Amino acid sequence: MKRLLAISSLTLLASLVLLVVSPARSLAAQDEVTVVDARADAADSEDGDHDHDHEGDDHGHDEAAGDEHGHGDEDHAATPLLSFDGGSAIWNLIIFLCVLAILSKFVWPAVLGGLQAREEKIREDLESAEKASAEAKQMLSDYQLKLDEAAGQVQTMLADARRDAEANGQKIVDAAKVEAAAQRERALSDIENAKKVAMAEMAGQTSKLAMQVARSVVGRELSADDHADLIRQSMERLPSQN
Repeated sequence: MKRLLAISSLTLLASLVLLVVSPARSLAAQDEVTVVDARADAADSEDGDHDHDHEGDDHGHDEAAGDEHGHGDEDHAATPLLSFDGGSAIWNLIIFLCVLAILSKFVWPAVLGGLQAREEKIREDLESAEKASAEAKQMLSDYQLKLDEAAGQVQTMLADARRDAEANGQKIVDAAKVEAAAQRERALSDIENAKKVAMAEMAGQTSKLAMQVARSVVGRELSADDHADLIRQSMERLPSQN
């Protein structure tokens, strides 16, 4: 904005210089035109005098021509190449100051206000963009942190589940072993009870069979003592269960 003001000031200064110098150049051009016209009139007058006074002597003609030539030189020397018109310069300066005042009062404030508003909007847009970029970076960082935390939690849950599965598997194996041992013990107990029952039944049947055989062989009834002796003998003949 300061650069724009400097450029505008330089432009107005150059315009002022042109306004001051241009009238002087115009006056100089007018003076040159006047000199040329005077020379042309002098030449025409000289030709007329030469035709009218043809009978005059050559000395008078040369003197008149010399006088005319001297008069032309005096006119040419009297007219400056560059003259300065103070009145025109003052009026140009007044016009310039009026234009400068109008521009300073009505034009430049509006232009500068628009430029300031545009600059402020651009600055606000840049600040908003920087703020949005910072927020986006923060959100990305938070999201990445949450992802890392979630990944850590998943790994922890998987490790816990693996440990629980291993522990439960070991518990199941131990329970199966205990159950198998209990079933084996129950089976052995059932087998032992079945053997005892079978032995008791076998002893009873053997006793009955022995009594029947003895009755048929001896031909008499056996007493209780005889039955006991026969049972003991029969049991001794059975193979050992150990």
